[in-house]
Amino acid sequence: MGAKWRSTIGYEKKYNAALQIKDRHKFIESLTTNMPPAPDHFNRCSAINGKGPTLVRTLPKCEALDPADFKKKAKDKNLRVLDIRDYDAFGGQHVEGSYHIDFGGNFATFAGWVLPQDVDLLLVAHNEQQAEDAVVWLRRVGIDRVVGYHDGSMYQWSKEGSHSTHIEQVSVEELHEMVGGDEPFRLVDVRAPAEYESSHIEHAINIPAPELRTRHKELDPEIPTVLICSTGHRSSLGCSILKQHGFGKLVNTAGGMSGYSAAGYGVKCTICSIPHGPNFLWTKSSMKGVASQL
Repeated sequence: MGAKWRSTIGYEKKYNAALQIKDRHKFIESLTTNMPPAPDHFNRCSAINGKGPTLVRTLPKCEALDPADFKKKAKDKNLRVLDIRDYDAFGGQHVEGSYHIDFGGNFATFAGWVLPQDVDLLLVAHNEQQAEDAVVWLRRVGIDRVVGYHDGSMYQWSKEGSHSTHIEQVSVEELHEMVGGDEPFRLVDVRAPAEYESSHIEHAINIPAPELRTRHKELDPEIPTVLICSTGHRSSLGCSILKQHGFGKLVNTAGGMSGYSAAGYGVKCTICSIPHGPNFLWTKSSMKGVASQL
């Protein structure tokens, strides 16, 4: 399916690219070769399904915590903070050491992909309803240890003297000026390889956001690093991961490659809408005429 919540069999038979492949062997080949990296939670699915579902009533309750209680709990080494607010809000101010997965993006997939499984989680959300919705989505990818959320704004957090940090956000116009300027910086494209191959900014290096957990060692933390994805969601996740590994000079590109191409600075990515879909959408023939570099 494409990037939508629901569909019908009739619609998919008529428009789904996979179902337009009539040859049986080509159909099988398209779905089983050169697949993109699988999220971590895919490897856990069989064990979870084999064991059977955990009853919701036995799971930890997600408590509302004021800044003081939240800060006290966050000091626990067996606990992590997950910020699910919009990436511009996270960039403006966030709890130091937080993971950031924008609830407006592909939230459940990347939560199951990058979050550690052996720790409890605290959420920073825009409001109580968003925190409750996030708990449901996290449980759907086997993340059941959400024990609380911050009941209050980051304004309240700061007013009570709690420490926070931030990540600079730049517009696509500013990035375009940086690309043509003289100031040195590293541009990291954190999209999937097929997206990067479809179109990317010249000299950008490709490290998918989840891989930054280990491949951060390939980057110099002292060099200013700008991250870009298709919209700004995954690049903000990537920034949060790099910040945990000591990178201080980080910049997130608001609008990503979608905004960059819309502003007339580059070629539109042909597969950014479903970057983790099957291989048949990524064939050379489907991208014929699309420049590999801007």
